Amino acid sequence: MFFITQPLASFVAQTFPDALFYKPTDKPVIALTIDDVGDTSTQFILDAINKHNQIVNTPEHQAKATFFLTTSHLMGKKETIINILEQQHEIGNHGVFDRTHADLEPQEFEEELLKAHQELTEDTEAKIKWFRPGRGRYNPTMLKSLLKLSETEGYNRQFALASMIPIDTYTLTEHPLFTVGYVSQFVFPGAILVLHGGSMIRSKNTVLALEKLLLELTQKNYKIVSLTELFEQH
Repeated sequence: MFFITQPLASFVAQTFPDALFYKPTDKPVIALTIDDVGDTSTQFILDAINKHNQIVNTPEHQAKATFFLTTSHLMGKKETIINILEQQHEIGNHGVFDRTHADLEPQEFEEELLKAHQELTEDTEAKIKWFRPGRGRYNPTMLKSLLKLSETEGYNRQFALASMIPIDTYTLTEHPLFTVGYVSQFVFPGAILVLHGGSMIRSKNTVLALEKLLLELTQKNYKIVSLTELFEQH
């Protein structure tokens, strides 16, 4: 069962205008985002989405996602970035380390933001438009750094958050079937969903959740898109 939570998302968005929580639209479209990725286990998530796309085999039901990469997981390699882009998904900036960026000193955060951007874009075709702060927290000095990057590199001027608080990284709530049931409560036109990779266990749990969740969304005629594609909806 899918519960409509758009009024709550609207209230939060008005309270925190410097972050994107959802996109107001009447169209049945949602954005799928995957956090903390970049290690080799990311390929399992890519394969799961590709498998779904082969099964549905219709352009309007081809699922796309925004992968928020934590660049320390890349270990200096570009294969994950290239594979994501080759499957026509989107790359997002999730910093260098999986941590709460709001706890950093302003200069330290700005240096990390720029370092992650450089690693994601150097020798790749990646066009980065979004930064998602660790733990979904941000502060005014972080916003200043983001606005600078929007001027120089074309980033969106809002932090990329979501229509839900993810809990698939906790031991008690990481089971794929629980994830499907939980995430399904936050599905509505314009919603932004988030799941996690970053380790073999998390990625495999996400794969199992996606196998069911993508099918359910498709059966309900939802189009599953990247964050940028959702943002550009009229």
